[in-house]
Amino acid sequence: MRVLLFVFILISSFSFAQSNLYLSFKPKCLGNDLILGDIVQDINGVSMKINHFNYYISNIVISYDGNQTLDLSDTVLLVKADANTFFLGNYNIPNIEKINFSVGVPEPLNHLDISLYPSNHFLSFQSPSMHWGWTSGYALVLVDGKGDSNNDGSPEANFSLHTFGDNNFKSVELPITATYINNSQIDIVINTNLDQWIYGVNPGDFGVVHGTNGPNSSTMNNVNDRPVFTSPFNASIKNIDDNGHIYFLSSQNGIKVFWQKMQNISYYELIDFSGSVLNKSKSTKIKDDVVFNDLSKGNYIFSTYDSQGNRLKSIKIVY
Repeated sequence: MRVLLFVFILISSFSFAQSNLYLSFKPKCLGNDLILGDIVQDINGVSMKINHFNYYISNIVISYDGNQTLDLSDTVLLVKADANTFFLGNYNIPNIEKINFSVGVPEPLNHLDISLYPSNHFLSFQSPSMHWGWTSGYALVLVDGKGDSNNDGSPEANFSLHTFGDNNFKSVELPITATYINNSQIDIVINTNLDQWIYGVNPGDFGVVHGTNGPNSSTMNNVNDRPVFTSPFNASIKNIDDNGHIYFLSSQNGIKVFWQKMQNISYYELIDFSGSVLNKSKSTKIKDDVVFNDLSKGNYIFSTYDSQGNRLKSIKIVY
């Protein structure tokens, strides 16, 4: 008779294979998706219509799996309201915990010759222009549209905020949980809240302000002082290391998975490494076990989730 192999694993994560990593900055206004050309309201209820909402992101560092880091600080992205998802590369980074990034172009790059970049580079010429000459460099953020100056609900007054200056360069640290689409794709989604970014200015009477000081400086301060960049409401920022343990028992007929101290569990899921769901069942027990029979030899992932679909804990199973 085959001896049972008891594998006790007290880890909060599993190792994904190399996965395509995507980073998205979703434009929002008052919690709703921001669509260019649609009439929306600022935080004070002033109607506005946004034609362009562009900004640079740089100095990206992703922390994962116990504060290990993926350093992408040499990457510069130009985020637009209608072009906001970027492929960052292929990595093995389970259990993403936080992301650090900066808004703007780093000073060493901010005053170089723009004509030296190839036409498809984010630091090359753009339309509308994101560059204001060697002295001022690139715009950290550019917002163009119209605001409602007479409170009739119809935006008609030009509204243009273009901010420059190394002194306005801001850094952000954001706890984040990635969405693991399957073992070949990881998505990191960040909401960018325009209403919070332009807090303190009135789009109805703001006019055209391009510069480094005054409202340009104060609205950039909002990046650190207000919730301009936030995690989606359904992304957990809880430290999952504190929530329970999973282990499994292997036999010739299958596997038996145990968990304990699993707070807020709503269901569990077993998938293979192709991403196919083999079993998905409800369970709200803090301590429980489940048997999976007639499995083929191979690698599997067992995960527990809360009622919002946030992953609580996962384990890689080699059978």
